[in-house]
Amino acid sequence: MGLFREPLQQILSYRYRAGAAGKLREFEYNRFMVWPEKKSLVLQEDTRIELGSSTASLFLILWTGDQSIALEHGRISLVGPDLGEVDEARIPFIQIVLVKGQFDDQYETYRELRDMIFDTRPEGVSTRIWPDRQKIWCRISKEAMAQGFNLIRYGNTLIKNLNSLEGVDAVEIFFITGAAGKQEQLRTIAEKVQGIVEALLKMYEEMNFDCEDCEYNEVCAEVTTLRDIRERLRKERQLQ
Repeated sequence: MGLFREPLQQILSYRYRAGAAGKLREFEYNRFMVWPEKKSLVLQEDTRIELGSSTASLFLILWTGDQSIALEHGRISLVGPDLGEVDEARIPFIQIVLVKGQFDDQYETYRELRDMIFDTRPEGVSTRIWPDRQKIWCRISKEAMAQGFNLIRYGNTLIKNLNSLEGVDAVEIFFITGAAGKQEQLRTIAEKVQGIVEALLKMYEEMNFDCEDCEYNEVCAEVTTLRDIRERLRKERQLQ
């Protein structure tokens, strides 16, 4: 069934409802609209806008090998204003990355997707991501904004980079900004995603299969794929 089948369906359902309410804008990937990359340090005095923070943001990566999940490669979805439509100096920000493909190892898949997103550094933008807290913070320079940086070009850059990974068939980027970025419904979904990721990391990194004392016992009980991974790792360890 996949690690994130339920959260993925909930996010896609949220997006559908946003579209039905006229709050969603969708864009197709355009390789001519990617943003140049260069590691940048944007100082406060050079900043035009800040996205998110340690409190007003959400960062999620979800991946699946389930072909029945309807992801459309290259789709960029936006709820809320794009950067050029904002007068404020700081707004809440949610970035959700959805990936479908053929993945042999869930742990390595997570690391590769996470690292590729970390290594995507748009020129004129400082970004910090705390995956263990599901937070993201971006500081965008006045110069980058003057040259046309926006979330669509950022999304195109993310899609280009993620699509270069082996096994990836489809990438969607979902941005939610401003007042829409305060959605508590998505934070509830995020808690479930975080529990699944933490359980996965614990199994691989600690190789401890004492389920009775594990704080993720209930998570594994709900997610069949986690139980399958646990049994495979247990058997592999016994053969060592």
